[in-house]
Amino acid sequence: MPKKNNLANSILFGYAFVKKLLTAAIDKAKLILFYQRSEVIRLFADPRLSAVRPQLLITIAHITSPEEASDRFKAIQKVERLTHTIDGLLTSFAHCDAKIVIYTLPQRHITPYLPQYQLERITVREVSDCDPMYIGFRAQDELANQVEHFDWFMFIEDDIVIYDSLFLEKLAAFHQTFPRKNVLLFPNRYEMHEGNKSYIDLTIDGNLAWDKVSSVVMNGIKLAECTNSHSGIYCLSQTQMHYWIRSGRNWKNRSIMVGPLETAATYCLLECFDIYKPHPQNLNFLEVRHFDTKYSKLLPEPSRYILSAVTTSS
Repeated sequence: MPKKNNLANSILFGYAFVKKLLTAAIDKAKLILFYQRSEVIRLFADPRLSAVRPQLLITIAHITSPEEASDRFKAIQKVERLTHTIDGLLTSFAHCDAKIVIYTLPQRHITPYLPQYQLERITVREVSDCDPMYIGFRAQDELANQVEHFDWFMFIEDDIVIYDSLFLEKLAAFHQTFPRKNVLLFPNRYEMHEGNKSYIDLTIDGNLAWDKVSSVVMNGIKLAECTNSHSGIYCLSQTQMHYWIRSGRNWKNRSIMVGPLETAATYCLLECFDIYKPHPQNLNFLEVRHFDTKYSKLLPEPSRYILSAVTTSS
């Protein structure tokens, strides 16, 4: 009996020893392959790394009160918003050659309070012969005047933040899929308030409707026209910019809907463009943040356009 036990123990010990040895050998082999992987990558290195950088012109419409412009303390909120707007541009379009131009009026802006690294990367244009409410149209003129020198042309309000390095690529994919010159894709605009993500341009319109006739699908992403196309931002390709210029831009310097600020940012484009947005099935496909909470507070009740990753416990 003891001999049988010794034999069994020997077999088990041998099995355990071989298993441990095999495990150690496999781990060693994995480490060797791990250390060799970088050498393999070097051996088959891709020499084509110098991609063409898109040329992007960005204009920001920016107006503050004279009191904010002359007092850093009173301008704290405006400085924070504009700083985030510019940082969003520098982050999302780091792969581009971008020019950022801020359009404003003398003694009506807080750009001197921006961080030094931002001041070195922006151009400030002070316009003296303009109603502050119509400054967005002057920003549009900059885009039109530079049409031959850039690939993309963006207008953005001074409290809109982009967190998307594929922003231009998504627009390019839309234009390739639907090559009509008179269609634009706008992002959905949202605010973050008390842990909720509120798509404000969709919540504040109590009669919001999506056009199922004009809806389209791009690689599984549904896009459609809706009754509130405002986003506080637009971005046109060079081809579309030429198309808009040829139309005469007859709605320039006019208050078509809501007011001149909103008209310059959105509604004047409707004279020659159809505007699409990501459908409720995929709201976050293309989106920007409104760096404020004022619209979220106007409609705090539940809505299909107010989302939360984690619901509150009751």
